[in-house]
Amino acid sequence: MLFELGRSEASPALRVAVGLVVAGAVALSAGVLVGVSPDAGAGFLSWPLLVVLAVVPAGVIVAAAGSRRHGLAAGLVAGLAACAPGRLVLDAQFLVNGSKTIRPELYLPDRLLDRSAVGAGFWLLIAGHLLTLAAGIVAARVARELNEVTGSDPGRRRWRLVVPLLAVVAAVGLLMTPVLSDDPFLLARSAFEGPGVALAGYVLLAGALPIAVVLGLSAASDGVARGTLGGVAAAVFAIALPGLVAGLAVNGLHASTGAYLALAPTVLVLVLAPLTTPQEAQTERTDFAGEARIPGLTLWRSLTALLALLTAVAAAVGALAPQLGMTTESPSRWHLLAAAIVVVLPAPFLFARRTAAAARGLLAVLWAGVVLAGTAVLSTAITASEATGLGGLGGAISYHLGAGAVFTAVALGLAGLTALAAVITGVVERDDTGTEGPRSPVLVPVVAAAMLAVGSFGTPVFTAPDYPSPGLWSDFDTPSWGLLVALLVVLGVLALGVRSRPGPAAAAYAGVTLLLALHVAELPFVGSAIDGARPGLGFWLGLAAVVATVVATAFATAGAKRAG
Repeated sequence: MLFELGRSEASPALRVAVGLVVAGAVALSAGVLVGVSPDAGAGFLSWPLLVVLAVVPAGVIVAAAGSRRHGLAAGLVAGLAACAPGRLVLDAQFLVNGSKTIRPELYLPDRLLDRSAVGAGFWLLIAGHLLTLAAGIVAARVARELNEVTGSDPGRRRWRLVVPLLAVVAAVGLLMTPVLSDDPFLLARSAFEGPGVALAGYVLLAGALPIAVVLGLSAASDGVARGTLGGVAAAVFAIALPGLVAGLAVNGLHASTGAYLALAPTVLVLVLAPLTTPQEAQTERTDFAGEARIPGLTLWRSLTALLALLTAVAAAVGALAPQLGMTTESPSRWHLLAAAIVVVLPAPFLFARRTAAAARGLLAVLWAGVVLAGTAVLSTAITASEATGLGGLGGAISYHLGAGAVFTAVALGLAGLTALAAVITGVVERDDTGTEGPRSPVLVPVVAAAMLAVGSFGTPVFTAPDYPSPGLWSDFDTPSWGLLVALLVVLGVLALGVRSRPGPAAAAYAGVTLLLALHVAELPFVGSAIDGARPGLGFWLGLAAVVATVVATAFATAGAKRAG
C-alpha cells in the first residue's frame, strides 16, 4: 500500500506527481512569457493572469501535500490532468494553422495571415500539458490506494448530485464561441464552426468535465473527491477566464455567453464543494485503514436519471431548433424528438426501489436511440458545412451552424454518458444483489432477433426516388454511424441477456424492443417528409425483429415470475 496504518508522510508516488505538476506549471508559465508565435502576440497584457492560472493550482497542491492532505493533493492533480489532453489538442491548432485559433490571450494578429509559425513558447505549452498528464497518471494510482485505505460514507455527498449538471452546463459553454469579435483579423466561431483540431480539443474537454466530476464524486476518500472537483475547476478557469477577460479588455472583442456559461457553474462547484473541511483534514492526517466502499446505489441511479433527463432535453432542443442559420430544419427532427421522449420515460422510475432495476436496464439500451436519430439530424449541418466556401453563380456559399446542431451534438455526448452511468449502476446492482440464480431460458427468439436486426439496420427502412438512404453496406455516411452504434448495442444486449437472470434479461429485451421499434418508426417520422417514400426491406425485417424480441421478453418475464 502507498499509505499504511500510522503513516502520515507523503508517498514517493505522490511526491513524484507533485513534482511533475509543478514542472508543468513552470513550463506553462514560461510558454506564455516566451510567446507561441513570432507572427502575432497576445491581444492584451495577459501573461500575469495566465501565470497565476498555472501557478496557483500547483501551489495549492504543494500546500495540500505539505499539510498531509494526501487525498486532496492527489485529487487536485487528477482533476487538472483530466483536462490536459483536451488542452494539449486545443493548443496543437497553433501548429496546424495558428491563424484560425481563437485565443486572443496568446495570439491576436494585426494583419491578415494565412499561416503562422510557432515559437518556443508553443513547445513549452505542449511540454506543460504532457507533464500535467504524466502527473495525473501517477496521482491516479495514489488516489486509488487512498480509496482503498480511507473510507467515507458516499451518502454524505448525495447533495452534490447537482455538480454533474453544473459540469455539463460548463461543458456546453466551452463548446460555444469563447469570445465575440468585431476584429476583421479574428474570426470568432463556436467549436463546431472552427477548425478540426480545435474542435477535437473542445470535444475532449467537454467530455472530460462530466466524466472527471462523476469519477471524483464516486471516490471513497472525501479528500480525493473534493480535490478532483477543485482540479477540474482550476482547469476550466485556465481555459475560459482568459477569453472572458479578453472580451472585456480588448477593443473589438466582447465577452461571450459561452464564457459566462463555462465559468458560472464552475464557481458554484467551488462554493458547493469546498476543497477541505476540518474533519476531512484530520481524517487524512490520521490515514487510518478503513473498509473500501463503492458509491451508493442510490447515487448512481440518481445520476443515471439525471443524465437521461439532460440527454432528452438536449435532444429535444436539437430537434426543434434550426440546424443552420435561422431556418434550416432536418427531415429527421421528429425522429430525434421521439428518441428524446423514449429515453426520458424510464428516468423517473429509477427513484422507486421496485422499478429502478428495470428502468436502469431500459436506459442501458435506449440511449442508443438518441445516437441513431441524432446522427441523421446532424448530417444536415455536416453536409452544409462541407459546402461552405464553394463558389457558384451567386457567389460563395456560406452556412452558420444553428442551435439545433450544437444541442444535437451535445445530446450525442450526453447519451454516451448515460450509457456509462447505466452500466456502472448495473455493476453496483450486481454487487448489492449478487449474481446467483437461474439463467434466462430464452435462446431461439434471441438468435432470430439478432439475425433480423443485422438485416434491418443494414438495409434501408424506406426508399424514395433520388434519395440515397445511408446504410452499413453501401452509401456509408454520418447516419451510418448511428446505425452501427444501435446495431452493436442490440447485439451486445441480446448476447448478455442469454447469460443473465430472467428479471434483468426481461428488462434488457424490452429495451431492445423499444430501440428496434424506434428504428422502424423512421418510416413515418422521416419518410413522411420525403416524396415517394415507401417501406424498404429494413422496415419489414425490423418489424419481424420487434416480434422476436417481444417473444423473448415474454419468456424472460415468465421465468422471472417463476424464480420469484
